[in-house]
Amino acid sequence: MAERPRQQRSVPTISPRARRVASELGIDWTAVSGSGRTGRIVERDVRQAAAGMAPAPVAVSPVARRLAVQAELDLAQVAARAPGKRVMREDVEAAIAARQVAATPSPTLPVRETRPITQLRRVIAQRMVESSLTAAAVTLTTEADATELVALRERLKAALAPRERLVPTFTDLLVKLTGCALEEHPLLNAIWSEQEIVVPPSIHIAVAVDTEAGLLAPVVRDVPSKSIGQIAEELRGLADRSRAHALTADELSGGTFTVTNLGTYGIDAFTPIINLPQCAILGVGRIIRKPAVWNDQVVPRHMLALSLTFDHRIVDGGPAARFLQTVREYVEEPYLWVTE
Repeated sequence: MAERPRQQRSVPTISPRARRVASELGIDWTAVSGSGRTGRIVERDVRQAAAGMAPAPVAVSPVARRLAVQAELDLAQVAARAPGKRVMREDVEAAIAARQVAATPSPTLPVRETRPITQLRRVIAQRMVESSLTAAAVTLTTEADATELVALRERLKAALAPRERLVPTFTDLLVKLTGCALEEHPLLNAIWSEQEIVVPPSIHIAVAVDTEAGLLAPVVRDVPSKSIGQIAEELRGLADRSRAHALTADELSGGTFTVTNLGTYGIDAFTPIINLPQCAILGVGRIIRKPAVWNDQVVPRHMLALSLTFDHRIVDGGPAARFLQTVREYVEEPYLWVTE
């Protein structure tokens, strides 16, 4: 039986790497001689061809050429900025100016002061970053008609101030109303753990306090069971001890929900950061008097912005929205929930 002639394997004319380099350098590889096996074009053949290419002549005016020589400028680089155009005096002057700007060192910015990073600042930074990276945070905002809340505080002020008793602040009132709303929505009072979602039997609300050293959040325990007077007294003491750096570890731990009030700084809505492992935090904005529809008439009312940030790992948007709606309803009818 006659032996079949062996088919000769076709050899590519250029290697894949050489083809890529030729494309990058703009080389017509079909005109390049290959030095590889069976005449295959390899990378070094392409690079040698690129090195041997004569540069295209650059059209330069006599004045521009003289300036370039004096400034030791590469005319090819100047021409590359405007391909196909004759290099003129203004082109060289622009290149000289650009080189001078690039060579000028950036001035060192003066330092007004440096502050040491305190232990409290490190703890705050760590907890804020941890919350931002860990929680599936979503913020909902709403606006409540706080006219009745303002009227309630005025009534409390008229009754308590003459007797030199402590007048509750709007923060005190919001803490009380929030605690009552959490009784109806216990999942917003939950705590996240890696194994399970824990719903505590009690409602302990942490309240953000701004101090010179940094942000602290002492805890008011068993909020729904306390009167507004008790909450006001307790919060006043916690705030004073916060600013005096005299809080105990117990007063800073165990919170199941947080309230933060930036309304005194003229802030409306904002996105508060969750105090892990808690589920949510309520941001209280300023109370501002503005036109609103009341009984089918446009009248001036006191309006309050509320911002709820919640952890979507624990609760979904619907339950969170219903909780915020309840808080708004309590703000609009506070007499049902606030007792002296």
